[in-house]
Amino acid sequence: MKYDVFEYLNLNPNEKLEFFMETRSSLSFLASYWVNFDNVKRNMELFDTPELYTLDYLIGKSIEQIDDFFKENTNMFLLVPYLLGIRKDKFEKPYSQRILKIQGINHVYTLNFKDIEMDKIDLYLQFLHDSGLSWVLNMGLKRSVHDYALGVEAGMDSNGRKNRSGNMGELYLSTVLTDIAKTKNWIYHGQTTKSNIKEWYDIDLDDSFENRRFDGSLFNPARKKLYLFEINNFNSSGSKSKSSATEFKDLHDRFSRTNHEFIYVTDGRGWDSDKSHLIEAMEYIGKVFNYKMIESGYLKDYID
Repeated sequence: MKYDVFEYLNLNPNEKLEFFMETRSSLSFLASYWVNFDNVKRNMELFDTPELYTLDYLIGKSIEQIDDFFKENTNMFLLVPYLLGIRKDKFEKPYSQRILKIQGINHVYTLNFKDIEMDKIDLYLQFLHDSGLSWVLNMGLKRSVHDYALGVEAGMDSNGRKNRSGNMGELYLSTVLTDIAKTKNWIYHGQTTKSNIKEWYDIDLDDSFENRRFDGSLFNPARKKLYLFEINNFNSSGSKSKSSATEFKDLHDRFSRTNHEFIYVTDGRGWDSDKSHLIEAMEYIGKVFNYKMIESGYLKDYID
């Protein structure tokens, strides 16, 4: 049996449950799973400065010439962490001080990459050589330090695939809602809190939403209507469903006092052993969709 979104929503909870269970599926990798170039672009903008292009002068130069250049232009050391893909959390706390602790052969030393310490220039140069970055400039590159930096960022982002696997549902939902927002000229944001809703949409939710974080929000400016989303994949490896029956009822009570709507997207084999919570979600909040329903256009057809 096939239903459109409105036929599905008009089913009783037991019929909804049956159709939901029959149409479950799993997500394949999104195109952005491999390298999220939006992240790469965002990170590149942090240090895509004239100084970065100045380093092109060093391509093919001798180690001695590289040393002399950095001694005369010590501010260029500030670019070294970026060129090595060193993220903020690798510095000593507080991260804003940008103090890096390095294990040398005979001792541990620290370098300040916020304010270059002139009495440690030899250690900065040692780090430049020991890290291999001087070899990159001396022999590894042929054309552009900028292009090398882009490659570093792409490589760093590809290392984040494991985290993206755990957030496949949110990434998929983001892709779908971004497309809807673009088509309808609406406004979409990812992770959303009560304070975000006030800032982005000038909507005041009551204090019962204070500690609630939603996985996405979609706003229709013409009707001043807000859709809030939660998504999770309830797998079969012993995990627990993200929400309880009490929480579903609580969400129903909260949203019944507003003009806004809550939509729950979920899927996974874990629901085989927890149908009671799922049917209660369908009873209380109604709009419970799985991945196949989203692929079939249920969200696009439902929201207005």
